Amino acid sequence: MALSVEQAVAGRPGNLAGFPGAVWLLLAGDLITAAAVGLTQPYLVVFLHETRGVPLAVATGLVALAAVASLVGNPVAGALIDRWGGRPVMLAGLAVAAAGMLTLAGAPGSAVAGLGVAVTGLGWSVSMPALSTRLATLTVSARHPRVYTLQYALFNVGMAGGAAAGGLVIARVAPASAQGRTVLPWLWIGAAVLCLAGMVLAASAGRQAPPARAAGTPSGGYRQALADRRLLPVLGAATLLSTVGYGIYNAAPPVLAVAANDAAALSWLTIANAVTVVVGAPVALRYAERLRPRTALLWTALLWALAWLVCVPAVAGAGFELRTALVCAAVLTGAGELLIAGALPSLVNAVAPEELRGRYNALSSWSLTAGMMAGPLLTSAATASDDTLALLCTAAGLAGAAGLLLLLTRRSGTS
Repeated sequence: MALSVEQAVAGRPGNLAGFPGAVWLLLAGDLITAAAVGLTQPYLVVFLHETRGVPLAVATGLVALAAVASLVGNPVAGALIDRWGGRPVMLAGLAVAAAGMLTLAGAPGSAVAGLGVAVTGLGWSVSMPALSTRLATLTVSARHPRVYTLQYALFNVGMAGGAAAGGLVIARVAPASAQGRTVLPWLWIGAAVLCLAGMVLAASAGRQAPPARAAGTPSGGYRQALADRRLLPVLGAATLLSTVGYGIYNAAPPVLAVAANDAAALSWLTIANAVTVVVGAPVALRYAERLRPRTALLWTALLWALAWLVCVPAVAGAGFELRTALVCAAVLTGAGELLIAGALPSLVNAVAPEELRGRYNALSSWSLTAGMMAGPLLTSAATASDDTLALLCTAAGLAGAAGLLLLLTRRSGTS
């Protein structure tokens, strides 16, 4: 069977930290595009509301269009990757994301802004599974946990750098002022330029031949992927963990802080999470290849269950103050993030047949996206019923359910 250029490169000795140069080009490009995300994403609602005059409720709702577009983009990306290879699909996704950012930069109102948000989200949802697929084919399977953990750490560095740069601009220029209406769109233009720079690096990482299919092997597509009993428990666990560690984690702390009249607790939560990821990244990289992916995900489930259980006494008024509880939750969540970053794609790619690798990675991304959408919905329902304590217990229960699903993979023989 003929090997793609990427597979051939993966078989060569690494030239830096055990990875071939093509991997480092991809990681550098991802670092740059992460800066584009950080430069714009945290300030999108502010930009739409104060600079473009979109009503606050509408601006907040428009942000959700990115996730909705991702639910469409992920499965489309998987089919395209398996048909054309990861390289052209990744480049197309980054180009679409750049186009969405340029649309947002010039958006005169809600309709065009919504289009820009959706197009940007669609682009990211196409490029991310393509990146995961390319990293899988460029590295030997034993190094998958390490390369995916490194990718996550570098992505966070890029996002932090972009957010810091965007924050400096926001601090110096009032978004609602005439100067703000002139200056702030350049954040999105700059982000589009960063996407184009990331495209150059991604294109330089080598060509990829479409996955070879053995003679007489039928193309099962998503039907075949979803019939894989090794994959389904992993996807279910990924959705549950994403709901707990991404969706609820992003939505619940502001609700808890407002209820406790301690908005400053959110800044401590952000700092604690960032420090955990930065300080813990070298440790995670060191042990990424020693800890089996399934075991790492089980630890993630445990850590994220504990993250919300430590908040229960504070919310119930029977323990330490909420600020301390949220800091503990942020540390536990950050540790789980480092584990799942390397473990989930490694486990998915371990069971993926070469001709369906794109679809397997797309389903993994789709599961995470679904969880990110479900978390805020659960938080909103709990807030409406004034029962945040039930939300915390539900989050811990969902993490426990994810652990049970992962235990089902023991019988399949996956790592």
